[in-house]
Amino acid sequence: MEPMHNSNEPLPRCEGPKLDPFPDPKAAIIFRRLLSDKDSEGDAHVVEATIGSTSYAIKLFKFYDFTTQRASLARHENDLVPDDLLQAHSDPFYNECRAYGRLKEHNLDGKVAVRCYGYLTFPAEIEAHLKRDFQVQDWNRTGKEYKKPVSERRPIQAIVKDLILEDAPLTGKAADKILRDLKKMRSVGVYPLDIRPRNYKAGLLVDMSIARTTPHFLFDIRGPKAVARMKSIDLGMWETMRERGKLNTRLRAVRDKECCAKLRPRKRKKTDSGQ
Repeated sequence: MEPMHNSNEPLPRCEGPKLDPFPDPKAAIIFRRLLSDKDSEGDAHVVEATIGSTSYAIKLFKFYDFTTQRASLARHENDLVPDDLLQAHSDPFYNECRAYGRLKEHNLDGKVAVRCYGYLTFPAEIEAHLKRDFQVQDWNRTGKEYKKPVSERRPIQAIVKDLILEDAPLTGKAADKILRDLKKMRSVGVYPLDIRPRNYKAGLLVDMSIARTTPHFLFDIRGPKAVARMKSIDLGMWETMRERGKLNTRLRAVRDKECCAKLRPRKRKKTDSGQ
């Protein structure tokens, strides 16, 4: 099976970090098996594949309608964000391209997240193969596009990563490493926003499809307090993961709630149940 590579340029086409194409875009690829749930409502389908003699995990992204993100913006905010920027900062494929591009800039690729080797694009004909072999058929294409000949439909975009099959239970020691890695990512402007046990394998983050990487339009159009809240989401999710998993960790992502309550000048008892 031959991937179709539309260009040699890094993506996305906007200011900020970008991801380079896979070094050998014309290499023959053999899809071995589906790693994700074929009926998942997630952003992509993940397959184990062989390129040359090496096995990889290839994440094939579903198509994204950026108007979904636009609908979440206030009217005055919509006027500040052109369509191309909105797409580049909200499409799950571009989110991963930008996050990995930044990690590579700072030599963190493969250290805090599973190693990424670049992106590929596949012709729409690949859908028929994936449907036949793995019963995968949800790509979020519009009905209008399905009326076009297959050769005229948009190609499927994908990212090539290390294949990690280890799925060991999360421990307190591993959670501490995750937090240290998270802080490294945050220090270079990558906010993963989806810190859950299912998104980690062998202690490395494997999913950054909703990550926000600086520069990001939301950080420019929202006020300081709103931006601070957005940037703290992943820290709160780590704390939730620690608490729900009853993990014995040495570290904390945020200050102890009881300690903070004692320091408050107000006497009103805190009733917030958290996330």
